[in-house]
Amino acid sequence: MQDITFKLNGATRRVVADPARSLLDVLRRDLGLTGAKEGCGRGHCGTCAVLVDNEVRLACQTPVIKARGREVVTIEGLGTVSDPHPLQVAFARTGAIQCGFCTPGMIIRAKALIDREPRPDRAAIVKALQPHLCRCTGYQKIFEAVELAAARLRGEVGPIELRTEGEDTLGRAVVRPDALDKATGATVFAADLKVDECAHVALVRSPHHHARIVSIDVAPALAGPGVLAVLTADDVAGTNILKMAGDDQPILCGDKVRFIGDPVAAAVAASERLAGEAAERVRVEYEPLPPLLTVAESLEPGAPRVHEDRPNLMFEQPIVHNEIERGLAEAEVIVEREYSTQAVEHAYLEPDAGVAYLDDRGRLVVMSGSQNIHQHQKTIAGALGLGLDQVRVIQTPMGGGFGGKLDVSVGGVLGLAAWKLGRPVRMRYSRPETFIATTKRHPFTMRVKVGAKKDGTLTALDMDVLADAGAYASFSKSVVTRGIVHAGGPYQWPHARVRGRAVYTTTAVKGAMRGFGAPQTAFAVESILDELAAELGLDPLEIRARNGFVPGDVTIFGQRLDDASGLAECFEKMRPLYRRAVKEARASNTPEVRRGVGLAAVWFGPGRSAPDKSEAWAELRPDDDLQVWIGAADMGQGSDTMFWQIAARTMGYPLDRVHLCTTDTAHTPDGNFSAGSRQTYVSGKAVQLAVAELKKAMDQNRIATYGEMRDRGLPTLYKVVHQTDTTKLDPETGQGVPWETYSFGVQMAEVAVDPARRRVKALRITAVHDLGTVINRLNVEGQIHGGMAMGLGYALSEKYVYAETDSLAKYRLPRAKDMPEFEVHLVEVPRRGGPFGASGAGEFADVPTAPATANAIFNACGIRVRCLPVSRRELAP
Repeated sequence: MQDITFKLNGATRRVVADPARSLLDVLRRDLGLTGAKEGCGRGHCGTCAVLVDNEVRLACQTPVIKARGREVVTIEGLGTVSDPHPLQVAFARTGAIQCGFCTPGMIIRAKALIDREPRPDRAAIVKALQPHLCRCTGYQKIFEAVELAAARLRGEVGPIELRTEGEDTLGRAVVRPDALDKATGATVFAADLKVDECAHVALVRSPHHHARIVSIDVAPALAGPGVLAVLTADDVAGTNILKMAGDDQPILCGDKVRFIGDPVAAAVAASERLAGEAAERVRVEYEPLPPLLTVAESLEPGAPRVHEDRPNLMFEQPIVHNEIERGLAEAEVIVEREYSTQAVEHAYLEPDAGVAYLDDRGRLVVMSGSQNIHQHQKTIAGALGLGLDQVRVIQTPMGGGFGGKLDVSVGGVLGLAAWKLGRPVRMRYSRPETFIATTKRHPFTMRVKVGAKKDGTLTALDMDVLADAGAYASFSKSVVTRGIVHAGGPYQWPHARVRGRAVYTTTAVKGAMRGFGAPQTAFAVESILDELAAELGLDPLEIRARNGFVPGDVTIFGQRLDDASGLAECFEKMRPLYRRAVKEARASNTPEVRRGVGLAAVWFGPGRSAPDKSEAWAELRPDDDLQVWIGAADMGQGSDTMFWQIAARTMGYPLDRVHLCTTDTAHTPDGNFSAGSRQTYVSGKAVQLAVAELKKAMDQNRIATYGEMRDRGLPTLYKVVHQTDTTKLDPETGQGVPWETYSFGVQMAEVAVDPARRRVKALRITAVHDLGTVINRLNVEGQIHGGMAMGLGYALSEKYVYAETDSLAKYRLPRAKDMPEFEVHLVEVPRRGGPFGASGAGEFADVPTAPATANAIFNACGIRVRCLPVSRRELAP
């Protein structure tokens, strides 16, 4: 231990600490400054950045002894909510903040850049931010924020205004209400929570792909210092099953393990270090079983079952539309191909974390990231054998989700430990744990056959989809169902046959991820459309426009599209942009670098599988302000801001008279999953209807105040349950109405390919999207940028390798230098069922980006990519 003194945010601080401890650990644990985040612990993500003598240091990699005698500045020292730095204001104003977990580190890096270079150009900004990761924004808004702040600091622009005035803010760039909290490091994420007398939990995880548990010896662990308990499946009084979408995944495994990382026991101790050491001392005897690492192995006759009570083929759903053989017979050209996609990590920058405790009523309270607090409440209660009234779930601010926080991760074991011990407990995953233990995007293998007339009119689609579900069901049924529903793309197919299957393997669990199966099948159908166009000698845009949906068309699952659609307008708006891009690409080709342009169209149904509903409450407060209650997770996508604007517009109030509560099961009704791009279309409509009921009561009675309502004996709280008019798919034919409406669009990718160096550079991605009425332009653009960036990673670099990928250094997320220019055009055709005509946007832009990129690569160099991500081997000349 050493006595270490340094200046921290202008004040002298003195600590006695192990000199090898990281500066980040000392800042967060000893000094209570949690603005710097631990996203990886290895210096790969940049979330821990601080200034040391005006130079950026990654605090997770800096021993605290290196701060001795120096001046350290954290995000808290740069500015506060009441007195923010121009960089913090600029990040809020431009929409550079979504989840906000990466934001403090980004701002610290930008501060160092502007101090050194007051007039940085875009190239300098990109270079400076290269060490930092952002999974949400696509970086472009961050670049714009740095440019704006630099201009403000040079005195070239006036004060940056964050407030939005007026009662009607629909369509405007309203800044999210939590933006400055995130920009100043004031937001308290799960790992930042301060809890008195809190014990720590560490998990014992399986080292085997597949094995039977013979025995668990906890005695060596219990003998260690500070150990409070070691819990196993025998300690769970309920079902021990985390029943979200699946019904097969235990909190702690009791009989066997099904993938490397499956949890077997939980050690609870006085500190994180002691809990980890105790977990290492637990002795588990296993009987290894044959691993099933591929879908083919699981489907082999006589293969062992991953789950003894059900077959390895865990789900199958067909779609049968008219007569496929007739459609193929009518075709004048038939193209048949196979495509495959990879497993992908969600890679949200906030590792899973949470706390649990018993409140003064003896109720179990679980605080963690959650994309559906009410379903997590039901899941945890059932697994632990508790009543719903005995469990309260509070969503902490989330550093991203993308579907990965739909499943319960830390909440189940935290709830178990807190309930059994009767004391507060906490746990956080390391970055390697998030890689090994959380869900992934499903790898798909897709065999596709399409037929068409010589003029490009489509006649038949025949597709077989096979998905690797991993060890547990999670959301595999929903992913495969959405995947095959969207398998035809936004096109009219007179005849179709699509079969979707999901198969258990003894690998990482596959679950919900942005797009829910649609990115996989879009890659197949949009790629084969280009291959068909080439076979026919037709323009890729024209074959899409010829066959694109118009109102009144019937889908392959039998739904007549009776709502508005702007797909035709999207094609028309894209046409001159596409012609310009093709002309530029041809003019820019050199013998060394070839330019290409690719297209992909997209459609997406906002909502979850039927039945889909949300409940919202609207209340007039004693101060005559409006209070809206709805349990709906904002993980950075901006749903809180959307609710805020919808409620204000409906009530006729300015934004500052509207208040939201969305994060606590004790106070909110169930707004359902934040997934499937549903919160605007479904929950936003529920909010609109609830507020409209309140306003109607006030208007009809000519009342303007809370006091008048009470005097007249009128209720001040109005509740609405809004349910969409949808049906489940028929299990035999796949016919049904899975979603009320759809968002439509077309995207274009422009790339440069250097075959000799085996490199692809994305130059520009252009989106022309019909998302209905836009509620918040800033948020919608941010979702589109983020989706395009995620889709680009899906196309070019990202691949999760089970039991190998364990760090952000090994997993190639797109960084600042990988970003192309983004160009967004919005076609606003109002939808009948959405709030003020809105549809959904959150997952939309991710879906067509990979196929558009693959098509652009082919048009650049003649190399057809049929397996994602693009490999250097495929690019060899």
